[in-house]
Amino acid sequence: MKKPWSISTTVRNPERLRDFLRVLKKLEGQDFNEANQIKYQVLLIQNRLYKPLNIPSEFRKYYEDPNEANKEIPYEKAEEIFNHQNYKDPPMRGRQSVNPLNKLGFSIAREGYGPIKITELGNKFLASDYDIGYIFFKSLFKLQFPNPWSEDFSEKEGFNIMPFIAVMHLIEKINKKCQKKGLNRTEFSIFVPTLINYKRIDEQAEKIIAFRKAQDKNKYIREFAKNFYEIENLPDEKIKNLFDYGDNIMRYFRLTRYFKVSMDPFGSHWNIDLEPLRKDEIKQLLEMYSGEAIQFANLEDYLNHLSDIERPLLPWEKKENLEKIAESLKNTIINLIRKENLQITSDKEKILQADIKEMSKNQLENYISQLREFNLEVKERINKIKLMSDLDKLKEIISILRNIKNLKKYDPEQFEKLIAEALKIINDEILIKPNYPMDDEGNPINHSPGNKPDIECYYKKFKAICEVTLNTSRLQWVQEGQPVMRHLRDFEVRYTSDEIFCIFVAPKIHKDTYSQFWNSVKYEYDGRKQKIVPMTTEQFAVLLETLLNLLEQGKRFSHKELYDLYSAVVNESNNLNGFSEWADFINKALKDWQTSLLNKEQG
Repeated sequence: MKKPWSISTTVRNPERLRDFLRVLKKLEGQDFNEANQIKYQVLLIQNRLYKPLNIPSEFRKYYEDPNEANKEIPYEKAEEIFNHQNYKDPPMRGRQSVNPLNKLGFSIAREGYGPIKITELGNKFLASDYDIGYIFFKSLFKLQFPNPWSEDFSEKEGFNIMPFIAVMHLIEKINKKCQKKGLNRTEFSIFVPTLINYKRIDEQAEKIIAFRKAQDKNKYIREFAKNFYEIENLPDEKIKNLFDYGDNIMRYFRLTRYFKVSMDPFGSHWNIDLEPLRKDEIKQLLEMYSGEAIQFANLEDYLNHLSDIERPLLPWEKKENLEKIAESLKNTIINLIRKENLQITSDKEKILQADIKEMSKNQLENYISQLREFNLEVKERINKIKLMSDLDKLKEIISILRNIKNLKKYDPEQFEKLIAEALKIINDEILIKPNYPMDDEGNPINHSPGNKPDIECYYKKFKAICEVTLNTSRLQWVQEGQPVMRHLRDFEVRYTSDEIFCIFVAPKIHKDTYSQFWNSVKYEYDGRKQKIVPMTTEQFAVLLETLLNLLEQGKRFSHKELYDLYSAVVNESNNLNGFSEWADFINKALKDWQTSLLNKEQG
């Protein structure tokens, strides 16, 4: 019976791999023997990266008690939790957890193959300034089935594929043959994991076209799946698994920025296509690689391939190909600026006037990165102009913020984008800078990294960070409190001469979170008071509703009004006796601010 391919069923969310790799780094240089396989899994439990199903009652406090959940689990306790599971093959758990790191080329960790090694790509992933697009492009470009490192997807089972390249070929063929571009969630989930051999790309494309024409699509899917699995009685679970694999593959692929994903905020409906702004790179990749798996003489050759960040060879290693990419990008930006009739600074004009032919290979690589950043700036500027005049968009954001039930279903990065767009509508900021990694259109491909604030806000009168969360549990203060205050302090240190606020937005704010922030505002955090303004999404909607009322009347709204509100919330802490009073006051302050502002404008 055939089987589909997948990237990782152990770690479904790509962002978690970095934490798994960080823990493995502690064992680097040691043999990945059975003792260290167990130790690795215990370390994952200690760092709360893996939670076993069977937690003894005496250890539940480490997961359920807010006072304990912020502390590291002692190693010996984590070991007891692990032993309590009574696994038939305890070392296997560590082997399973390390598999995706090996599979994606971040590590070499296997018993009998020398000491644990974090590859060059893995170390770049662990670096503080890592580029998630670069990391996963390099990683997924290496991924192939079969390979000498794994027996999971063998040649005997019909596998011969570099999935990343083969899927590009598949979508390109669909785009050439069909008016409808890209693949929707169902098409991607059914026909991508089941593409196991590059020789069947054309055949798979024809099946997608036939599926689009089929009147009974569910029947077509079942018949297709029966033929693929080579079974007559098809369990529903087989179809469900394909959708799980498809969602998982999409999440990895979109991180590379070579695939464009259009997605609703809930992540249930999406379409994936080739990224238009990288058409030249994609064209060159497809000309150079068919999607056929690379042949290796032996395992050592393959491990060298995994360890070498320069392999496989990229077509733009040749200078003339880099020149084509740079020229295409430059022309795209010029055309966009002309189309939107935008004015640009002399510094930006110089970028577009640069002589590509005079550049060295390294200069071209840097220039292309510069052009991508410039393109994103232009896209963001155009989006900002559209947002400023789109009152319907503002009404939509207000409505979404008030629907807590639906809001909790949002992906974290979609929630961050929602708040970032709301802040941009205010219209007189110097810069609103979300820290989530973006695709070439400015859409988030992941949520903000843990070492940065979610959004940075720059105004003339003050600066601020904005931290957002969908977490409303009793552990909200543990998972958000300390990180928020630490991010704020780091931002304060960067801008010592400015007044700095933190705006914290969540569907609901737990009383322990109010308490945590109250202590920081009223007394101190690490020796100094902070200026934190916690707001529910309903309260933030009231703020935006005030803006909407003013805009509908043709009135102006500036960040100075925000400053007045934020200052009132922070300063009143001096006159209050506890966090409960403060939480009540925030609601009152917002309503008073709204009434005062609307009355002033009307007067």
